[in-house]
This record gives sequence, structure tokens and C-alpha cells, in this order.
Amino acid sequence: MKILLLPMMLLIISCSEQKEESQFQKLLEYEGHYEYINNTTLDIIASEVDTLLYAVINKAKYPLTHNDLDNFTNVQDKAVVFNRNDTGEIDSYSSNGKTFKLISKDFEKLEMFPRKDLFHTPEKYSYQKPKKINDGITTGILEDEFNNPELIYEMIRETIRGNFSDVHSILIYKNDKLVLEEYFYGFDIQTPHQLRSATKPIIGGVLGIAIDQGLIENEQDKVLPYFKSKYKEIAHIDQRKEQLTIENLLMYRHGMDCQNNNAKSKGNEQAMMQSSDWIKYSLDLPMVNNPGTSSSYCTGAALIIGGLVEVVTNKKIEDFAEENLFSPMGIDNYEWTFEPKTTSKTSFNQMSLTSRGLLKLAKMYKDGGIWQGKQILSKRWVDKTFDMEEGDYGYLWEHKFFVINGKRYNSYLATGNGGQKVNIWPELNMITVFTGGNYNSYLLYGKSTPPNEMIPNYILKSL
Repeated sequence: MKILLLPMMLLIISCSEQKEESQFQKLLEYEGHYEYINNTTLDIIASEVDTLLYAVINKAKYPLTHNDLDNFTNVQDKAVVFNRNDTGEIDSYSSNGKTFKLISKDFEKLEMFPRKDLFHTPEKYSYQKPKKINDGITTGILEDEFNNPELIYEMIRETIRGNFSDVHSILIYKNDKLVLEEYFYGFDIQTPHQLRSATKPIIGGVLGIAIDQGLIENEQDKVLPYFKSKYKEIAHIDQRKEQLTIENLLMYRHGMDCQNNNAKSKGNEQAMMQSSDWIKYSLDLPMVNNPGTSSSYCTGAALIIGGLVEVVTNKKIEDFAEENLFSPMGIDNYEWTFEPKTTSKTSFNQMSLTSRGLLKLAKMYKDGGIWQGKQILSKRWVDKTFDMEEGDYGYLWEHKFFVINGKRYNSYLATGNGGQKVNIWPELNMITVFTGGNYNSYLLYGKSTPPNEMIPNYILKSL
């Protein structure tokens, strides 16, 4: 009986693999480079990893659920219907009342495998010491800094298997040495990565430099007077709004009707993005609380800070940051266009930066604002940034902690949609950096991004 079962099981597995291959082959005919909204483009790519079709917008993957024939549903539960020409070939797709043409079937595809060479044999993964390059980062050996490094190796193997999907990079910096550096899905040491909201703490740091230079007296200054010359009128001015300080914005204690994930909030991110001027829209919001009383996460608050930097420096924030932050730190491989208006609907005003660039910025903060002997940001500003209440915000950073076996691990976090996580762990003399593509993870999968599981269950348990 056992002898008969084995061939039968092999037959079932073989048939299953053939079925998946057949479904994948069918999806291939939808692939292409297509038109998209606001004169932009997107790619449609079939994934052999999970036999799904994805819309890829600015390197971000969004699954399309197959219904029947040429009909799919996108992540917003909107129909996406592929259209065929007279010869039966796909030539466009329609969604939300608009039709977008196929531009080309010949395009550069996003890598869909974590690591194609090891996907079926993750046990062959072999740890390598991070490369030493001329970027000011010292490298070391993981085993020298962790008591149980095997847990971290298993975390990497699980990522290669696809069980921690769309994690693009993992860096661990321990005791002033980079001891782990792993990349997936075609990303590497030279690839700038979307930061999404992890850009906000960088904006906070740039403002700190402007204050250090005396362009603003201090963060207790009132906000509205700085924008009088730019905006003749600001709506809903009352005594509460007149008392709004820069520090209130930095700590998300603004008191405005602005809460990102609340559809009823007038300042939620999606509502703001429909306006022509996102800073003006945010300044115009009505007040619902006294400033300084309670925190409410609000993209508009960070954008006002960015606009304030431009007002006081009379420069684009990108130029001021290049002169005073990035260039002094030797960070030159990045992209950033700060245009808080409708032209940024698909780019979100975010920065793209390499994982090592993120690590350098985090190390500068960890070391009291110093990078290679240069005081980039005043220690006063760094201390104020990390002087925050439990689980709250400080100067656009967030306090994040985990409790494992009764022991608490504190960190300061820069976080962004998709799994961008930069944690500074002062008590452990450690920095962890994750980048990823799990955009809108709660909406799509009903759970948080992989780093929230990987950090406590693998990294912290390895100490």
C-alpha cells in the first residue's frame, strides 16, 4: 500500500505544478507596458512565484485578482478589464471609466522572485560578511555580535522562500559594525528605494538644521506668521490655530482635523491629495483640539514643516538638504522632488535612498548628530527628537518597543508604507534597516508588514 501511495502522491504534485504553469502561461498574454493616469505609465507583470498578475507602478506591486475571462479586480475593488483587438490580442485595459493603451510588450520587468537562484533551495543560503566600501561604514561578522545567529540565518532563508514576501533589504548594524546586509527581488547596494513616510523624519532633521543655523529662532515659534507672505488668507483661523507652534507639528500634536487613516477626517491623506496645494489645504483645516494636547498622525503636518524650510531658506528643501545634510555625509545616490501638489499623486513627495544611505542617517542620529567627526545636526535637536512619551511621536520619529519574555526593547522608528523600517536601538547599540514593497499591507492582507514579525521573532531573540 505504501509503495502504491508514493507514485500517486508524485502524480498529484506533478499535476498541481502543471496546472500552476498553465495558469501562469495564460497570464503572460496580459503583460506589457501600459498608459496610466496623469500621463504616467505602469507595467502589468505575471508572477511565477504565486501565479498572480500584478500592476507595477513606480516599482510598487499591486495584485490583480482574476474573476473570469479578461476581467480582474484591483486593490481598490475596481474592475480592470483587458480589451482585445480584431486579431484577439490584448491592446488596452479599461478601469474606472477610462481606457489605457498597451504601449509595448518589450519592457524591463520587475524581478518577482526573492532570489531566483535559491528560491527552490533556500537551504543553500550562505552568510557573507557585508562588503567594505569607501562609504564610512565599518563592517563585521554577525556571529561576533549575536548569541544565536542561526535564527537570523533562518529569517533570511524564510525570506528567500517567499514567506516574508516583498522584503527588499535587511541591514543590521551592531556595536558600530554592519554585520548583515542582504538584498532581494533585484535590489542591491546601489539601488535607491522608495521611503514613503520614512521621508518625514528626514524632513524633521532638515528643519533642525535650519534652526541650528538661526533661520528660525526655535521650534516654539508660531507657525502661521511664517506663511503670511505666501498665502494671503488661511481658513478657519481661531485662537487655537493662532497658538499652533512648529513643535506641535513635529510631534503631530497639531490639533487640526487631520488623521491619515480616518476617512471622516477632513485632513486625511486621500482628501488632501485631491487639492491643488497640499500645504495650503493642511493649513486651512479646522481645529478640533487645542495644539499640544494629543497626537494625531497627519501627513499634512510634515508637509507644512517641509514648506516652512523652503520659506525660511528661500530655497527648495531638496537643495538645502543637499548642501547641509546629504553632501556633508557623502550621500549622493538618492532621488527627491518635494512638490506637495497634484503632480505628486503618484510619487507622494517621497525620497528614494539606498539602504546604506538610510543606515548612515540613522547612525548620525544615534551618535548625537555627528558623522565622521562633523556635527551635522545639533545634539540638542537629536536629544529633543528622542525625548518622547511611550509609543508617541517626537520630531517626526516614532517611539516603538517590543516586549519579549518580559524584557522590553526600546527603539526610535522611521517608518513608511510598504515595510520601510529604520529602528535605532540605543540600549542595544544597534540599528536595523528594512525596505520593502508590501504597500497597503493591512488593506490587502489584513496584517502588518513582515519586519514587525521578523524583528521580535528573529533579530531580538538572537541577541
